[in-house]
Amino acid sequence: MIQIPQDKIAQELRGATKLSYALGIVTREGKLIDGGIYGEENSKIPVENRFFEIGSTTKTFTSLLLVQLALEGVLDLDEPIVSFKPEYRNALTYQGKEVTFRHLATHTSRLPREDIKVIRKIMKEDKENKKNVYHHYTKEHFHNFYLEHDLKKEIGKKWGYSNIGFGLLGRVLSEIVGMDYEDAIKTHILNPLDMHDTFVTPEQSQVERYIQAYNKKGDKFPPLGFGSIHGAGALRSTISDMMIYLEHQMGLRESSLTEAITRTHQDQNVEIMKNMRMGLSWFIEQKKELKYPIIHHGGTTFGFHTYCGFIKELQIGVIMFSTIQLKAWRIIKMLLNLANGVNEDVALSVFKQYSEKKISLTNDMRMLS
Repeated sequence: MIQIPQDKIAQELRGATKLSYALGIVTREGKLIDGGIYGEENSKIPVENRFFEIGSTTKTFTSLLLVQLALEGVLDLDEPIVSFKPEYRNALTYQGKEVTFRHLATHTSRLPREDIKVIRKIMKEDKENKKNVYHHYTKEHFHNFYLEHDLKKEIGKKWGYSNIGFGLLGRVLSEIVGMDYEDAIKTHILNPLDMHDTFVTPEQSQVERYIQAYNKKGDKFPPLGFGSIHGAGALRSTISDMMIYLEHQMGLRESSLTEAITRTHQDQNVEIMKNMRMGLSWFIEQKKELKYPIIHHGGTTFGFHTYCGFIKELQIGVIMFSTIQLKAWRIIKMLLNLANGVNEDVALSVFKQYSEKKISLTNDMRMLS
């Protein structure tokens, strides 16, 4: 099958404080899992059933809800958001052009990455807020941003990553279906995909499976909370559930969402950089060493990092969670697309192996049927 790139894992996770990680590989031949949890070498709970924060990988669930509602005729991808939020017209209109669902899902709305002024204010009010800033960013903050923001850039011309934009997308979709974000995703996405270990807020029975993340000093990070922009990054999940998600993405499973999933992978004619373009939330990247493009998304919260990617033509996918701490220089390089995302090099090694048909299997991995 595949040899886990232990050298790449060691290199990626070097220097981590109180490390936990989990790696899942999905192919048409079967599934593989590797990983370990800090301080729980004798835990009775398998690593694949432990909860990690998946951060911005949440956006792929939000865009899937968008496309499914479009297929059901509830909305149109090119419909202006002001049709549903007329009070936000000034924030969503530039020179007569209006931000649409498609603009939000492809990061071409020209909205800023964050409501940075309020975020900074929240962090200054109490240093502890830095550990959970989105928990303190309320619905009122969010609403006021869109009431007061004046869009000053041409919509649809350039790509610019926007958490505040995806927060709006999640909010509007939730209001359309008459549920909060978590219930909307559970009802319309997770249940049809048979994913029952993915959520925003854990039930009491799930709390013991939650992974603890730490800062560089070894102090605990609190579980990340969201006061308003859930659609941008609020979900938590397990390797097992995310491998089910990958199976659906690659066509190894079918559901009522199969057509919608396929449409989220379609090139939206939005160039991010050379060899990287946008689907609906998904990044479509052509690596020079690979024949086929990788469709992927990452996620970073305070202490947690996710990579979720697959090559559809080869039917191989990789999901990796880790709790490493990043230095400022790497964060900056990642934001500028000058460095691979966290866990990405491990995934690339797996993709390269599989594309070259290197099929050895290590003894320290577990193969699942």
